Formats: sequence, C-alpha cells, structure tokens
Amino acid sequence: MLIGGTGTGKTHLAIAIARSCIRAGARGRFYNVVDLVNRLETETRSGRQGRLADQLTRLDFLILDELGYLPFAQSGGQLLFHLVSRLYERTSLLVTTNLAFGEWPSVFSDAKMTTALLDRLTHHCDIIETGNDSWRLKSRTPTKGSPLDADRGSKLEAD
Repeated sequence: MLIGGTGTGKTHLAIAIARSCIRAGARGRFYNVVDLVNRLETETRSGRQGRLADQLTRLDFLILDELGYLPFAQSGGQLLFHLVSRLYERTSLLVTTNLAFGEWPSVFSDAKMTTALLDRLTHHCDIIETGNDSWRLKSRTPTKGSPLDADRGSKLEAD
C-alpha cells in the first residue's frame, strides 16, 4: 500500500513495481479505482456480475490506483469490497491512496465494510508512506508573476 499526498510519486512507484513484476514473468493489471468501480457497475447492470473478478483472480497482481481521490456510490464500494474479498490471498494487490485509513469510510459510506476491507488489505501488507510534499510542485518551473512565487518575488525580479 502506497499512502501519501498528491504528487508524491505513488503512481510512479506502482508502475515501476508492476514493470519489475512483469519482467520477472508475473501477470497483472493496472486500474484507476473509479474506472474499475464503473466497470464493475456496468458489468452488474448488464447481468454479467463476477466475470471481471473471475478474470482478475487468474492474475498474479492487480494495482488499484488513486483510491479516495473521487467518491463513488455505495453500491460501487460494495462491488469493490466483493472484488477484494475474491482476490484476497489469491492475487497480490497494490493500492495507492491519498487517504489515511481513518478517512476510508468517507469513500465507502459503510464503516463496517470499510473495516473488513482494510482488514483484508492490510493482512499481508507493507505500507509505504510517501509523505505530503508534491514532487511536481517542488520541481515546477516558476512563471513570472505567479501567486505561488510571491515569496520568491525579489529573486524573480533580479533574474
């Protein structure tokens, strides 16, 4: 699990880990969580519930990117919970999130289900905190006159 603020490299690290796993012969998939939930909901509406889960249980790993950035309906949270339960102890999961565990009920709208989900996700888990200092913000090229550069005004004017 990769936990940290926006721009701290969580997705970048997840992709690097996935590439390394694939080079070692593992099979996996990468999903933005909201896109995955939308796909699970579409599958359910079309009467094909469980097919994607069946496919994903045959993989070695699955990356769930950006959990918590956008909320989804309670039904979507339930479908994601069901998927994680199906994958539990079968398929390795890597989750990136900007939320502390205590904030997860706001995404899933059900505290008991969230507790059960976190229990499964953290059972065999390494948690890596990437901090809150955005690499993109630190590495940005300043634009003269930008409000973000107010504290650097004298340096900008000297340039």
